[in-house]
Amino acid sequence: MFNKLKAQLSKSLKSRKLNVFGAFLVLSFCFWALTKLSKSYTETIAFEIIYKNVPEQHHVEIDSSKKVKVGVKAYGFNLLKYSFFKPTFQIDFKSDVSLKNNMYIWNAKQNVAKINAKFKNSVDVLSIQPDTLRFPYQSLAVKKVPVKTNISIAYTPGYDMSSKLKITPDSVRIIGSKKIIANIDEVTTKKVDLKNIKSDIKNVIQIEMTEALKQLKISDKTVTVTGHVEKFTEGTFNVPVTIINLPADTNINFFPKTIPVAYNVSLNNYKMVKPSDFRVECNYKDIDNTEKSFLIPKLVKVPEIVKSARLKQHKVEFILMQ
Repeated sequence: MFNKLKAQLSKSLKSRKLNVFGAFLVLSFCFWALTKLSKSYTETIAFEIIYKNVPEQHHVEIDSSKKVKVGVKAYGFNLLKYSFFKPTFQIDFKSDVSLKNNMYIWNAKQNVAKINAKFKNSVDVLSIQPDTLRFPYQSLAVKKVPVKTNISIAYTPGYDMSSKLKITPDSVRIIGSKKIIANIDEVTTKKVDLKNIKSDIKNVIQIEMTEALKQLKISDKTVTVTGHVEKFTEGTFNVPVTIINLPADTNINFFPKTIPVAYNVSLNNYKMVKPSDFRVECNYKDIDNTEKSFLIPKLVKVPEIVKSARLKQHKVEFILMQ
């Protein structure tokens, strides 16, 4: 009935020659349509199914051609829209189905309230077909593995990254055969070469789909790599040498008392770095009971804002004092 009504309405609107007869015909049609739409009808409305939260750990057999057919009774005005728009109905595997005998089951009676919510109070739901939908499934293995980048970055001289390269997401879920998944501990991005970099990095990179990954489902096939790039400079401080693990009955004299430490830091953070942020140690245990006359200094403390640091001297001479 509604398809016929829609066809007649479209045909009337397309007419370009509205004469007296045509105007009368339109008015007659409108009166006829109002009369028809004011009556009560019993119709069957087919809802296309949208599936939500389908479990990743299961391979669920879903027939996309299945529909939920709802028999309703209502006035034509309330049913007219269903002739022009395809209605949809959502089945949420988290809340709308139950698990029984290796099968997900959707029951119409248990979801009547959700179906009624699709209509206004002026529509009466008479029947729901089918009354049950069954979804067989097979169990799959799910594993979360980290993403490793295969990216080479060459900076413009004087520039560097001020923080670690960030990967989003930093891990992915792989789903499939337990045997295949057991041999995968990480996934790698495709090779990317960045040159003459002097501004922030933001690149979308594809995951390298190995033969093993091609046989699995993967939650994300791309990752976004970001990094903050800044102008860098080098500074130098003379840092005091600290001798550790020196026996209480041992007295030594050592030289030099301070060692120059060179460090790289972003220009914005240069003034924030202080000599006390660094610590240089020599461990007496390293030369105890040996004939060595020098200690090896080690840089054991560096502030987080410093990109890299190094000692400019690698020996500390000493003599035992009587």
